[in-house]
Amino acid sequence: MSALARLQAGDTLTFLDGVYRIDQEIIIRCRGTKDKKIVIGGEAGGSVVIDAEKVPGLSDKDYPWTRGVIQIGEAAYLILRNLRVINSHMAAININKSDHIDIINCVTRNSFASGISAWQGCDHIRFLGNTVIHANDLAWGPVPVKKRYAPHEAISMAGPEYFEIAWNLVENCRKEGIDVKETSAHGTVHHNFVHDCDHQGLYADSWFGVLEDVEFHHNVVTRCEAGIAVSAENGPVTRNVRIHHNIVFDNRAAGIFLSRWGKDHKREDIRIYNNTFFRNGRGEAKKGMQWHWLAGGCYIYSVNLENIIIRNNIFSEDVPFEIGYSNKYKPGDLAAKKIDISWNLINNVNDVSYPVYLAEWAKDSVYAITGTHPVPDEPAFMDPASGDFRLKTGSPAIDAGDPDPRYRDPDGSRNDIGAIPYGTGDTCFWWKKGFPPVIK
Repeated sequence: MSALARLQAGDTLTFLDGVYRIDQEIIIRCRGTKDKKIVIGGEAGGSVVIDAEKVPGLSDKDYPWTRGVIQIGEAAYLILRNLRVINSHMAAININKSDHIDIINCVTRNSFASGISAWQGCDHIRFLGNTVIHANDLAWGPVPVKKRYAPHEAISMAGPEYFEIAWNLVENCRKEGIDVKETSAHGTVHHNFVHDCDHQGLYADSWFGVLEDVEFHHNVVTRCEAGIAVSAENGPVTRNVRIHHNIVFDNRAAGIFLSRWGKDHKREDIRIYNNTFFRNGRGEAKKGMQWHWLAGGCYIYSVNLENIIIRNNIFSEDVPFEIGYSNKYKPGDLAAKKIDISWNLINNVNDVSYPVYLAEWAKDSVYAITGTHPVPDEPAFMDPASGDFRLKTGSPAIDAGDPDPRYRDPDGSRNDIGAIPYGTGDTCFWWKKGFPPVIK
């Protein structure tokens, strides 16, 4: 790896196909420029495997969760692509104090901490077209590991500004799928497919400071615990978060959850619109994963919320409620906190007595709410059993959303409720065959 130290702006370092069984971290500190980026990785369509099984795990005082087998630090204008990193006793690919870094078409499998992560002090970071499998798998942690909790998430964006997480596949991971957290700001998370994770698929959560200006759109989340969650566990506020045009279905717990985790600090200016939430809250929690929020399409659990919009969404066949709020809300609180629930299609308002008491560990009861201008009907999906959430001709969701022009469909017509406007073709199946795509 001595060639890494000699890289100059504009250079390319290409790995030959094969398995590289390393016994120490690969540290990258090179700096390119805007016009002369440095490229490191394998050939497109090749097979370069970095097997880190012999790289020793680090102790807690060495922060194994902020170190990676591929460790990028104090680097700039760098592209890392077409590498497969397996069996990491820390993170697989990690970025610290760097700017303009792209991680493209890489695969990580079996990592103790995150598959791919970036931390405070970074800016202009992009994770594109990657696959992360079995992140946070305790079997690959340092010894002893069986009694400890794996750190962080499959993909962690932990403080960078100006970032993009797109076209990634995250599957079969032991904690959260994609987490935008700490003081992250000015970023987008879009066109990711997250499935079969033990915790929530997508997460926004402030720590250490303000998390703001983050957009989650056109993602698909299924068979996780919660689909999407928004928190302020240890930061003063999570604000200006937009969550739209996501498909969230068949998750064990809530489709979208406004949590009460940690110090439960404020969330404000959160817009949740034009999403499809289907059959969430129906699964049994995995052993050891029985959280109190095992419920519903949208669970408004925290009362530390202000200026929340939940609009133009489809909520269908979620249990035990489609949209519900905690009994800690007193009469008039929703209006006082400017929590606007409107123009949603609400299917299968469950025939149960309210409030719903969510088991002994919940310490909470939930009331269902439909809000203003609801459309109480079946959405008439094409074929939800196969993941086709397009609207059939005659669906009550067509042209039924908020008539405000800001929500217009791409063709200029009145907004259709849900994630997929009527008449959308096969492009909505981007997350099925051949995913993730090869990013050039």
